[in-house]
Amino acid sequence: MKKTLMIILILAMWIILGAMNIEIRGTDARFGIPEMDLDSVSYVAINDLSPILKCINKQDRSDQRLYLHIYGETFIFLEDSPYYSYKIDSYNMHYPLRRIGSDYYLPKIFLSEHLALHFEGDAYWDAGTLSVKEPADHSVQVIVIDPGHGGKDPGAIGKVLKAQEKDVNLAVSLKLKALLEEELGVKVLMTRNDDSFVSLNDRTRFANENKADLFISVHTNASKSNASRGAETYYLSTAMTSDARAVEALENQVVELYEGGASARSKYDDLDFILSDLSQTEHLESSNELASSIQQNIIAGARAYDRGVKQANFYVLRGAFMPSVLVELGFISNPDEERLLVNAEYQQRLARTIFEGIKRFKYRYDRIRNT
Repeated sequence: MKKTLMIILILAMWIILGAMNIEIRGTDARFGIPEMDLDSVSYVAINDLSPILKCINKQDRSDQRLYLHIYGETFIFLEDSPYYSYKIDSYNMHYPLRRIGSDYYLPKIFLSEHLALHFEGDAYWDAGTLSVKEPADHSVQVIVIDPGHGGKDPGAIGKVLKAQEKDVNLAVSLKLKALLEEELGVKVLMTRNDDSFVSLNDRTRFANENKADLFISVHTNASKSNASRGAETYYLSTAMTSDARAVEALENQVVELYEGGASARSKYDDLDFILSDLSQTEHLESSNELASSIQQNIIAGARAYDRGVKQANFYVLRGAFMPSVLVELGFISNPDEERLLVNAEYQQRLARTIFEGIKRFKYRYDRIRNT
């Protein structure tokens, strides 16, 4: 109660001065966001600014920092301090960043003077108006689906029906593609649309060259034990468990079997440094969230046994510089699951559950990146 009263009293100290004008060059877009006065200094709310400039802000309450991403660059502010960091330098706004409740407020001087300093030519202040270039839309717009195996590489083979993994992967992927296009309106590209062989390296290169926002690799699991069952979803990391290492070895063996043997494997192993490359590791948290969302929906919608979200060092995920996951739909080596995996209705259910997981992730991811 006392905290609520304190916030009300602080808010009562603010005086709305009017609107600060923002124009997006090359468009007809014009905006006015409220200016507020605190201690005779003009401030603007980051929540008002973010939808216009497509800012992304992340709070670190442990050390009272605010990370503000604008036009692909990161500014680090310290609460109640006039200083902020940009690249390797520190800058002084003369007036501090303020927080009221969960909302942050920037002194107007950051917009009227500092943006032009950091984004010369892209942002400038003229006669009370902030003029900026059109911000990029960072929402998920392009998704690459990768049906595992194909062509000369059949993947795992069922023990009863002799079903081939490559066929199950493609069938589910095509159904998933249709759902994503029809219901989310996103652009969906496939690493293969038919029974053709595509190297692991070419799969992620395809995703990178097409500037994919998400990479979904679809697979079917196998085990020496007929009793192994269930679905699991992976994202990239060094394998930590014996089960993860076993699946990793199964999916990576395509390199030695169909891509040139030990020398090809050595080429892929030389790419281990990518794991520490910021252009990839920055997506690991999002990959984890995407994997969790897909896994939860598969278990709920397909009523599959839950093997969880795991990490493994899959070659096919190493070079993908976007949130990326590998989905294991079930065990084709399990007679009961093999019968399900070749069933068109069950394939549609799997596609629907993966779709729901992607949709849930997309809505959250888009809000974070564009607000």
